[in-house]
Amino acid sequence: MLKVLWARLVVATLLPVVLVTVTLYPIFAAHLEERVDSTRQAAEAWLESEYDMLLQGMNESLNQVLATAEFPLLGRFLGRQQAALTPTRDIALQHDREQLEALFDTLLTHFGRYTRLALIDANGHAMVAATATPLLSLPPVVDYGATSAFQEAMLLQQRDLYVSPPHLGASRARDKPRTAVIDIATPVFDDRGQRLGVLMFTLDWSRFTATLPHVREDSQGEALLVDAQGTWLLPGDEAHRVPFGRALANERPAIWQAMSASNQGMVILDEHLLGFRSHDIRTHHYRSQAGMITSEVETQPWRLGVLMPKPGLTDLLSESPVQLLAIALVYLLSVAFGVFWVLSNHRLRSLRQRALQFSREARQNADEVQDLYEHAPCGYHSLDSDGRVLKINRTELEWLGYRAEEVIGKRCYRDFVTPETRAAFDQAFQQVLGLGQEGAAECELLCRDGTRLPVVIQATAHVTEDGFQYSRATVFDLSERKKLEERLAEQAMTDPLTGLGNRRYLEDQATMEIARAERSGAPLSLIAIDLDHFKRINDTYGHDVGDLVLQEFAHLTRQMLRDGDVLCRMGGEEFAIMLPGTGEKQAMQVAERLRQAIERAPAKVGRSISRDGTLAYSISLGVTLVNAGETSLKLAIKRADKALYTAKQNGRNRAAYQK
Repeated sequence: MLKVLWARLVVATLLPVVLVTVTLYPIFAAHLEERVDSTRQAAEAWLESEYDMLLQGMNESLNQVLATAEFPLLGRFLGRQQAALTPTRDIALQHDREQLEALFDTLLTHFGRYTRLALIDANGHAMVAATATPLLSLPPVVDYGATSAFQEAMLLQQRDLYVSPPHLGASRARDKPRTAVIDIATPVFDDRGQRLGVLMFTLDWSRFTATLPHVREDSQGEALLVDAQGTWLLPGDEAHRVPFGRALANERPAIWQAMSASNQGMVILDEHLLGFRSHDIRTHHYRSQAGMITSEVETQPWRLGVLMPKPGLTDLLSESPVQLLAIALVYLLSVAFGVFWVLSNHRLRSLRQRALQFSREARQNADEVQDLYEHAPCGYHSLDSDGRVLKINRTELEWLGYRAEEVIGKRCYRDFVTPETRAAFDQAFQQVLGLGQEGAAECELLCRDGTRLPVVIQATAHVTEDGFQYSRATVFDLSERKKLEERLAEQAMTDPLTGLGNRRYLEDQATMEIARAERSGAPLSLIAIDLDHFKRINDTYGHDVGDLVLQEFAHLTRQMLRDGDVLCRMGGEEFAIMLPGTGEKQAMQVAERLRQAIERAPAKVGRSISRDGTLAYSISLGVTLVNAGETSLKLAIKRADKALYTAKQNGRNRAAYQK
């Protein structure tokens, strides 16, 4: 009997334990798997957000460097550096330097993400530089000739970029750590395609990465960023246990082994979930305006990862002390099924509430994303394969002056493109439909009120297994940039002292007048003018008086010429007049009238110079004709200068002619 009793006791003890264990195990396993899936989804969403913001920030910096490099002021300044040394060249060079310094200071203040901006000549010397951080003391001219950024950029073509790996910069304060930076460099060309130097922006990598999602205080995991060699690229702080520049393979070998095995993935490492993906800045820059991007080969691609704690059974059980007590009571009192049912229902309700909360947050995030789409500072639209508008944001609709219901599904986008730029749009759209699946074009949009809006459109194709679905395009307003380009072009053609056209303006006008003369057979004359003893005026009375004399001469000469005549300042006290439809005799008459007028009208310079406030001066003139068959003024200018030299040799204050 004792043996039967013990047997029943054993069965009565073991059977409830087995039944409770068999009942509880699948439920806990399912809950744990659900928690793991939730954690995996959170890691994927965080990784996607981190990647998008990193890519967006880098593309914005690349586009800012390219946009700045297209300013004609940069090429003009570097070109004047190489020109012969003259007083006029020094004045113009100083004026350009002041404009560049103001431009660089504005960029540093406005964007706030750069520590240094530098314009470097072809010899590697920084001609203009601006800094936003207290760097170490540097000589007046910094030599970049030996740096990789300069050497690589000097080999690139227009709109190409060199991006250095993140590295430590310098800090003047000894008690503060050095700042991590990235150098972005692009070559600078003049309007003839001659390579003049390099524009270099130094991006504050520490400040840049501080805007990414991983720096939030409520982050549950850890962000990872390494290059192709496993070098840690995130600036160090208390949240990161790997110092900047250290090898991840040495610090955390298991993580590096998983990340280096493939370009992207989601793996489980011990008690953590690791999600990662790669980004090669040399190839994945389709959102920027760069033609080609180069970098250190051994550092690409970057690998961005997210490491999050993996939920375990211990974590699941430790969340609710009541649940532990219930399980103990089930095993001890053999009432596992009833107690477990109550706790299970309680747990399921809690999970359901959390799921509803996640759903509400997801809808809220979707609404925020939609609001960002509709009110973005740039336009967005999607087109089908026929070019019909499938989706368009409110920003672009306001530009065009239409309502959504008037456009979506009813209008082809090319109808809004002006006829003059429609060919460029069609070509870019065909590229999106073709093998490239992306395209870009500068166009003008015809708004409802008749105005024209210059824009640049960048589009990519959304393709699935079923083929092309729709195109996604970003539209940027170029109005301000076009106005700036027109202003800069006008300044490049004008002499700032006299308001006359400069040598470049004369050459442009000559191209048109020579062609017109060839068609009509009408003569075309050229007069070279030099103010006599102008250096003596500057030395005796000062350059401010000399400037007044030049301005008086320009004003009087302009009044005596016809509307079609072209008066330009060639430099210093040298001027030139191009006379369309004027032969040798008439040109000499114009030159003589002008000489006599200057002789009779002394310049008004103020009573501090003379008793009547005037200063007499004279001019010498050289006259020639632009011969048939000459395609530029080069030979005519030489003949006019030779005639001018003859006039000066014969006593000045006279005009001479040279065939």
